[in-house]
Amino acid sequence: MLSGERVTLRPVRPDDVEQLYEWRIDLATWGDQTDEAPYALTLESYRRASEESAATGKNVSWAAEVDGTLVGRAGMFAFDELSRNAEVGLGFGPEHRGKGYGREVLRLLLDFGFTHRNLHRVWLECTATNEAAIRAYTAAGFVEEGRLREHAWLRGAYVDMVRMAVLRSEWSG
Repeated sequence: MLSGERVTLRPVRPDDVEQLYEWRIDLATWGDQTDEAPYALTLESYRRASEESAATGKNVSWAAEVDGTLVGRAGMFAFDELSRNAEVGLGFGPEHRGKGYGREVLRLLLDFGFTHRNLHRVWLECTATNEAAIRAYTAAGFVEEGRLREHAWLRGAYVDMVRMAVLRSEWSG
């Protein structure tokens, strides 16, 4: 478990999966969560993929909890063992967004990556239209490294993708 001032990152429990699935299949945020085109993702497929991912150890996934309430999820994946890099991702249920949890989760992820996984660089990508996320990433120390122009199809239009990262030498943990 990783604990911050308000947020705790803990292993995903079987009773979390249905809520996480409901948030995952929300078409309003589908494109912010994945680069896969929307499809009819079933609960069973989501459950199986989550279990397989956890079993391999290649991805690290957590449930984000505040005062005993599930508020979202966070993960670290795409580990590059040679270059000591990994990607992070996070998402929150609609009713839990805009409360500052993202910044705290990012700080916990950075601490985990740099302190416990000996990473050199932690990175992420998001759509340029996700201004709230970019503000949270910047507040947590991420720096924009580049943009892929009109790279993603989102809600009927092409949008830029922004790549941001934190180097261990920039981390103030």
